[in-house]
This record gives sequence, structure tokens and C-alpha cells, in this order.
Amino acid sequence: MLFFNLILTFLPILVTSSFDEDLIIERRPHHVDWEDLFMEYNRYSAPNRAKQQVNVSIEVIAIRSDKILFEINQDWRDERLRFVGVARVPVPSHIQPWYPDTYIRNGWDVVMEQKSLELNYDGTFQLKQKYQVGIDSGDNNELTLVISSFNNYGTERIHYNLVDSKIDLQRYSHISSKQVLRKSDTIHFDDIHITIHPNSINTSIIASTETTIINNSTI
Repeated sequence: MLFFNLILTFLPILVTSSFDEDLIIERRPHHVDWEDLFMEYNRYSAPNRAKQQVNVSIEVIAIRSDKILFEINQDWRDERLRFVGVARVPVPSHIQPWYPDTYIRNGWDVVMEQKSLELNYDGTFQLKQKYQVGIDSGDNNELTLVISSFNNYGTERIHYNLVDSKIDLQRYSHISSKQVLRKSDTIHFDDIHITIHPNSINTSIIASTETTIINNSTI
């Protein structure tokens, strides 16, 4: 009888404990509560209001006449948007974080073909864009893309760092880059000039052809 009474005494505790364990809710991996994450977020302000760093990588896919098809990736960190997790997640289209107002300063007939934005758990964004842009070639058939900020949106200055570049086209040998500081009124810009160099063999053939044409016209 005593044993039966003990069972009746502790039975509610055992049932409650088991019920509580069943109620443990774990967040789905790679799940982000976007509304909660952006509750007090100001998308009009860059993570660094003085000088925002943006890492850039570029891959040239195709060049047809004076049109360049390329993919550009931009990375920057926004520690206001860190979350618990170990994954990079796509940002829904209705979510509007701050991102750099990057554009091709010397481009014409600009068409953006693709765009995607992802956020890593540490607050690092990766913006991927694919562009088709018209560029005027130089005297030696080099093509230069000028990557710039339109107005340093949300910060005093956006500083671009070219961290990687890739080209695998028969007529072109390599890509070089240089930082160019520019000032417009009271606004300072840190532009990147990305130059696509033709193969020296192709350049020699073009120069030889031009010389032949000139000689023939002289005759």
C-alpha cells in the first residue's frame, strides 16, 4: 500500500517532466526570423558611417565587340545583423538591408541580368550581380571598367577592395586594377579601375593589319 501511495505521489512529476521534454522546440537549421532581426534596423545607414569597406571580385565571362558580360560579387559586413547559426542564407526580396550604391561609372547600355543577395551568420553579405555593359576601348584595345559608388549612400565614404579577378578568354590575357581617388564637390570617392588586357599576339596582328591598310591606301 505504501509503495502504491508513493507511485501516486510522484506520478504527476514524472508525467510533467515527460511532457516538458516533448515541448522543447528547436529552430530549424538555416532558419532566420527576418522580422525580429530587422526590428530596429536602419537600412539608410551603412554599418560604418565613416568609411565602409566593400570587397569586390569580378569574373569576365564574354566580350563581344564593345560589350562586356561579367559577374561581380560584393562582400561587406553588417554586425547589426548577426544571428545564431553556421550557414549563409538567401535574403528574401521583401527584406531591404543597406547595400552599397555601386555602379559602372564609364558604362553605357547597362543591363543587369541576374541578382542575388545572401547573408552569413556573422553579418557578412554577399551580393552577386551579372551585368552586360558597353565600354569604349582604348588605343591598344584595352577595356577598362570603372567601379564606383554613386553617392556614398549611408556613409561618408565607400572604399572598394578588389580581392579577386578572373578571365578565361582566348583573345585576352589578364586583368589589372588600380585605386583612383576622386573628388566631386565635397564628396570623396574610392574608385577601382579594372583593365582587361588583350593578348600581345592579337595586338600585334591588329597593328600589322592597320599598317598594311595604311600602306595600301598610300599606294
